Amino acid sequence: MSRILHALHRKWNLFLVNKVLAGTSPRRFERKRRLLNAIGFEIGEGSKIVGPIFCTGKLEIGGNCWIGRNLRIDGNGSVTIGDNCDIAPEVIFETGGHRIGAPQRRAGKGENYRISVGDGTWICAGAMVLGAASVGSGCIVAARACVTKDVTDNTMVGGIPAHFIQELPI
Repeated sequence: MSRILHALHRKWNLFLVNKVLAGTSPRRFERKRRLLNAIGFEIGEGSKIVGPIFCTGKLEIGGNCWIGRNLRIDGNGSVTIGDNCDIAPEVIFETGGHRIGAPQRRAGKGENYRISVGDGTWICAGAMVLGAASVGSGCIVAARACVTKDVTDNTMVGGIPAHFIQELPI
């Protein structure tokens, strides 16, 4: 019975965050943070979540972050976002995938990945981070970029697949 109650609690809190409290009203940010923490997410002090969010895996967000609307975390893996990060609207973290299977079914055995985003990073609108790729600290991921490999600290990447654009000042 507690599993059913937990599932209902999760759905209710997500409904509140995604439908009732969604948006940028300053009074609502702390309430959304507490509701998400109550259902197993880890959202640091001062972080602001616009909502709605969709998450099927594990999510940890550091302190003093801005999370734009329609953050999506697909798959059963995990996403860890450092402190002082800005995640623009419509960003997707894809934490699940498959090994290449036999010709009869190319999507083979499923896999879960862990994605991390370093402190101070800005991920621009519509970007996507796939698989086990990590984004370092102090980075910028350009709008609509598709990150498939690790991004080193203090660099800007963009494109599909994302490629190095420039080093950023420290």
